[in-house]
Amino acid sequence: MHNTRLFTALMLGLAAPVLIAPGQALAANPEPMAQAAGEPSRTVAAPALRWRAAAYPAANVARMHYREMATSRLLDLQRKNQAPGLKATQIGIGREASQEGLQRRLSALTWRPVAGGFVAKIEIRSMDALALRVGLDVSRLDSRAELRFGGSARPSEVVAKMTGAEAKRLPGSNGLFWTPNTDGDTQIIEIFRPRGVPAFAVRLEAPVLSHLIADSRNTYKIIEKIGESGSCNVDTVCRVNELGQAFVDVRKAVAHMRFVIGSGTFICTGTLLADTVPVTQIPYFHTANHCFSDNDSVPPVASQMQAVANTLNTIWNYDATACGNLTSSAVTQISGGATYLYSNHLTDGMLVRLNNAPPASAYFAGWNAAPVADASSVLAIHHPRGDSKKVSGGQTITKDGDNITVGWLTGTTEGGSSGSGLFTLGPRGYVLRGGLYGGNAACSNSGSLSNAQNRDYYSRLDVDFANMKQYLEPQPEAAEGARPIVRPRPAAKPAAMSSAPAASAPAGTGRTGTIDRSDSRLRR
Repeated sequence: MHNTRLFTALMLGLAAPVLIAPGQALAANPEPMAQAAGEPSRTVAAPALRWRAAAYPAANVARMHYREMATSRLLDLQRKNQAPGLKATQIGIGREASQEGLQRRLSALTWRPVAGGFVAKIEIRSMDALALRVGLDVSRLDSRAELRFGGSARPSEVVAKMTGAEAKRLPGSNGLFWTPNTDGDTQIIEIFRPRGVPAFAVRLEAPVLSHLIADSRNTYKIIEKIGESGSCNVDTVCRVNELGQAFVDVRKAVAHMRFVIGSGTFICTGTLLADTVPVTQIPYFHTANHCFSDNDSVPPVASQMQAVANTLNTIWNYDATACGNLTSSAVTQISGGATYLYSNHLTDGMLVRLNNAPPASAYFAGWNAAPVADASSVLAIHHPRGDSKKVSGGQTITKDGDNITVGWLTGTTEGGSSGSGLFTLGPRGYVLRGGLYGGNAACSNSGSLSNAQNRDYYSRLDVDFANMKQYLEPQPEAAEGARPIVRPRPAAKPAAMSSAPAASAPAGTGRTGTIDRSDSRLRR
């Protein structure tokens, strides 16, 4: 019996077992099953990507240029982000080639021979953009073709590659494949056609792009307050010595998110989570339902959520290099989208699985699905307004059936912090308890728990866990008699969700309950 208990504990990834002497009683209160310890990523560092044809002749590049962006559109975006209502912060403006391009279609591709096949190159420019994502029609792209992506800010750097087959599996809400984020006003796309694939089978159209006002690694932005968080926010590096290795680990689980809805690019924050199976690392990623859906009055529609998940890029290691400076460490972007698993429009919790592995430097955060006690000390780790990673410290105030209420003693949260994790310190390090929904907290009211405006609301992992359990805590099967095993799991399928239409809710609409969320400043 003791051997079976030991085997179960090892397979479920629980704490190291304590040997029990003959006749000694087991502890009256064993460790709860609904929790997991964090662990470093076991991803093997990949070699840097390179262009297949670094010396491709400039005269042969297929180009598409857009005229200068109207200042009024930038101001409209700023007003939209400042308006009341629960929503993700927008950093990218959609532009259609038919309306704003200097030409309507890409010029013809010119193929140059390289090892194993042929290469063509495309450049798409939107004047004054700090970064770009391009909506590509890949319906006539052969699945065997390969795409590589870079930007004019660092033209020798390739940020991602994928096959035609992979691109076809990632349609956004408008049916287009959205390229990875690239810095600079021009996106460079290299197309490789293997030998045996005819030129007529490799066709691309670029009818739309998203013009970004924020790049992936600099705090300077075109529009004030995008990428420039409030002065009370604290760089994570400032608290490393105070909070120690457990904090150093868990901050590596937090990533900046960029995703496309329609043709606009939006930002949130999410956290990489461990599961209870020690032999695998599946990149489960926790964030907020309202990041992908701006309607919290109806259940999410799985197909609509998946279309947004297909466009997800995560940016890792976006930290200041020293306390209070404006220089970011080298970041890593993971593209390829995600698989939508579950979300709840009432709690606002959401779980997806990244389609590609996180970087070798990442960390899978632990979690605890027990209810968090009132007056617990908590940390939030987040990217306010798309800025480099910050940490806020505070205390839980109360909770209702859906959300945890928090007040801040240091730092705060802002737009772009949505979905970021709420952490408590346990015996095995910092563990996630929920994700940011919204609130009225700001630098102007941070520091006093008695200030009723100094409040943020977080999803409750303990409430969402019944639906996340199958992923985060898969149960062992009985095999070989009474000996439990955990079988390798098939690819997770999206949870069945309501097919109710996503009708628009009035901005700032709250929900009934013990926590009043009707204040018009409820937004992150």
